[in-house]
Formats: sequence, C-alpha cells, structure tokens
Amino acid sequence: MSEQSLCPESLTQIIRQRIDAAGGAIPFDQFMQAALYEPGLGYYDTKTVFGAEGDFVTASELGPWSSLAMADLVFDAWQQMGKPHDWILMEQGSGSGQQLLSLLDILVQFSMPEPQQIISVEHCASLRVRQSKLFADRDWNVQYVASLDDVKPAEHVIYYSNELPDAFPVSCFHHHDGVFYDRLVAVQGEGFCWLDTDQIMAQSPDIAPALIQAWPDHYKGEWNPALAAWQMQLSAIIQSGFVFTVDYGYSQQEYYREARIEGTLLAHVDQTATEDVLADPGSRDITAHVDFSALVRAGRDGDLKPLLWLSQGAWLAQSPSVQALIQSLAAQNDAVSMHLLAHAKRMLMPFGMGEVFKLLIQSKGLDAKKPAYLSQFNHLEVL
Repeated sequence: MSEQSLCPESLTQIIRQRIDAAGGAIPFDQFMQAALYEPGLGYYDTKTVFGAEGDFVTASELGPWSSLAMADLVFDAWQQMGKPHDWILMEQGSGSGQQLLSLLDILVQFSMPEPQQIISVEHCASLRVRQSKLFADRDWNVQYVASLDDVKPAEHVIYYSNELPDAFPVSCFHHHDGVFYDRLVAVQGEGFCWLDTDQIMAQSPDIAPALIQAWPDHYKGEWNPALAAWQMQLSAIIQSGFVFTVDYGYSQQEYYREARIEGTLLAHVDQTATEDVLADPGSRDITAHVDFSALVRAGRDGDLKPLLWLSQGAWLAQSPSVQALIQSLAAQNDAVSMHLLAHAKRMLMPFGMGEVFKLLIQSKGLDAKKPAYLSQFNHLEVL
C-alpha cells in the first residue's frame, strides 16, 4: 500500500485522538482544518487536487478566460492607482500556479510595466513546490510565502484570489427555539458523525433577524468566522490598492433562505460532489459557499470599500479581452477553437459556472471607481 493511501487512515486516527481529548466531540471547523490542511496528511498536501486528474476543475483549467478577464481588471486598477511603476501583484490560494502564470503572460501585452513584486500566498508546502517548478524556466521572479503574515504592508497592491474563502474552515450550527446551538463532530464506529448538541454557540453568526424568523425549527447551516480575520489581514497589508475575490456564493438573503435547511457544505471526490463531508478525511475536498454579505461587512470593518459585486457570467461576457478572443475563435471555426469556446460557455452560462460564481471588487486608500464596462451589472445593493 502506498504512502498516499495510508494518509486518510493516519489522519483519521489523529482526529479521533483529538475528539477523545476534547471529551467526545470537536467543532466542525477543527475537523475541516485537519481534513484539508493537516501538514503532510491533509487533502491539499496529499492529493492531486486540480485538473482532469484531480477532484475538481478550477477556472484556470478551462482555458484563458478567467485570466483574460482578470488582466482587464488589473489594468483598470493599475490605471486608477495612478499608473505606478512600483506596483505589486499578489495572489492567494494559487494552487497549481497556472492562473498566475497565465495572467502574467497576458499582462505583457498591456501598456503597463511589469509588477515590481509578484507574491504567491499558498498555505500548502507541496503546492508551493509545484508552483516553483512551474515558474522555474520562466523569467518571472515570484516570491512564495505560506501566509499573509509573511507579507509586508505596501502601497499599490493588486490582490486577487480564485476559490479561496470557500475553503476556509466553517462553524456549523443547528437552530432551535430562536437559539443557535453547536453542531459538532463525534466518533461513530470506524468513522465520524454529526452531533447536534444543546450547547449554545459562544459566537453565533450575524444573520438578519427576518431571515431567522422564517426558518423552520431545527434549521441547520454553517457560517465562516474566518472571513473577518482574512479581511483585516488584507487591510493591514494593502495600504492602497484593490482586492478581487472570485468564488461561488450568494447574498445572505439567498444563502440562508428558508428552504436551504442543510447548509451548503459539500465534498468533492473524483470530479463528483457529495454531501458526505465527514467520510475519509484527507481523501476529499470540503467546501462551503461564501456569504458575500458577511464578506462585504467584514471588509468595511477593515476599511476595504466594496465597489462592485456581480456574477462571473456577466463579468466575463463584458470583459474586452474575453470578447476579443471569442470573436477571433468564432471566426477560425476549427476543432481547437470550438473546444475553447465550449469551455467559455461553461464559465459564462447560468447552468454552468456563470451564475453561482461571483466577483467582488474592493479598494483601499483610493478614490476608486468600479470598471466602467461592468457598472451596469453591479448588484452590490442586494448585499
């Protein structure tokens, strides 16, 4: 049996020991933290995560579309910052590093200087190694760091992430008679199970009372306490600049609607989504959708000004660089062009990734405006 196949079993034993030490149950965010990020054993350190051989496909594996659209955003942000020569490009949760590489290659075609500093923030050591190999034969001088704690405060920062906060460990609750109670993880046989306790949550989510009042009794859900700390960290680093967040999620009104009685937690294994997030920790990705209303509130508390929130489909469809490539490929009408256009359709259309994925733009320390070509598609008011 390979070392990799032993990892989930070894991780299971570690989590069982932690549950025993805690008296029989642990909060779900501790389980999720271990399942995804336990050094040498967690999912991101032991699995082939991205691409056709991984458990899910991200935007960077579907052609140049997200990188083209991001390049348009970066160029607009650089212009709004006053066209500085000493600007910084930073990506967090870079994964394979493919999107960062694609973005840098596209930016060469714009009338702007190369970033003075390129920073990739990636928690998992194995992914940092993978990125360094990807960039080894290129001229780009990329600084690889494990966390935002390793980044010094600076001006003229353009920061972006793609599918990052959905992987932050979340806290789970069940709601009964107007009170939020902890939903924990306990041992059951050789595996794990949910334990709905009568322990009142020490910290409960900030959800609009009108939404809570509409819930049926024993409503279950999750919330992301890590959003606030993340936004505060970004604000401390970015003295002036922009933050672009791309992820799947909803407004709070949609996230906690009455009919969503089991939350949004999902696991991904072999390109298949499953609601069984407790099985075989370390063998599967675990995610929850992003409450963008909570994210915007957290950002405002850290002086990150929200400028725009819209669907990925609208963002990509209005991107000048995306439009130009679509027109070029449509004119060529060959097999490669049709393949790329099929990927574009998957990212643009509501039945694919176009509607559930969103773009949030924030700024700090600038009199910034939303990109003119996206203004009419802004839905920030619903947050």
